[in-house]
Amino acid sequence: GMCKAGFAGDDAPRAVFPSIVGRPRHHGIMIGMGQKDS
Repeated sequence: GMCKAGFAGDDAPRAVFPSIVGRPRHHGIMIGMGQKDS
């Protein structure tokens, strides 16, 4: 649950972002999370 903890945390997301950004599959999840978060 690195992604989950990352999105839920404050400093974690910044460190996980660059790692997941490189993957298209995670990229889609990132966008979905952003919309839900807003």
